[in-house]
Amino acid sequence: MKLVAISDTHNRAEQVVIPDGDVLVHAGDLTMKGLEGELRQAARWLGGLRGRFGAVVAIPGNHDFGAERDPAACRTLFEEHGIIWLVDEAAVVDGVTFYGSPWQPWFMDWAFNFPRRDGGSAARAAWAKIPAAVDVLITHGPPRGILDQTADGDHAGCPYLLTAIEERRIMAHVFGHIHECYGQEHRNETFFVNASTCDLKYRAVQSPVVFEM
Repeated sequence: MKLVAISDTHNRAEQVVIPDGDVLVHAGDLTMKGLEGELRQAARWLGGLRGRFGAVVAIPGNHDFGAERDPAACRTLFEEHGIIWLVDEAAVVDGVTFYGSPWQPWFMDWAFNFPRRDGGSAARAAWAKIPAAVDVLITHGPPRGILDQTADGDHAGCPYLLTAIEERRIMAHVFGHIHECYGQEHRNETFFVNASTCDLKYRAVQSPVVFEM
């Protein structure tokens, strides 16, 4: 199975050249503010790619406020366009199990933030939902210490997510969120992909990441 991974397209998706593959994965931040019109535009764009892929799998990100405010309406919108929309849930595509979740540690009052001071209980509860057997994990935020360093030198990833990954045999983990740490890394049994399409200045200049399962 050939996967094409993108993330953080921020209303600039139509500027991106998408190579062909079997499954297209979008790891969130389809929009800038998650307004209804922005989400509709993103759903139409992803839906228009369905003819080139066996499946399109997507999750929301911290900019996609509408997906947090009205999750049912957002799910309906994307599913009407043939998108597999994952929010703390799994889907199986041609025998490959995908699990998607939009959460990240508190980040500037955006959507899908874990609480600031709860001792990590919300994060641990969220990641405990990841099944023991997952082939492709899709989150918006990165795990702590892996492709998560901001321009200020801080590590924005979630340590509890890293622990959850280490406790499972996950073949690939696709995320975004930290635009300036776009790239790929193998660690132990897992292939990590920060697939942020936009750079730090919100220019859609970082290419989709293509890999095989």
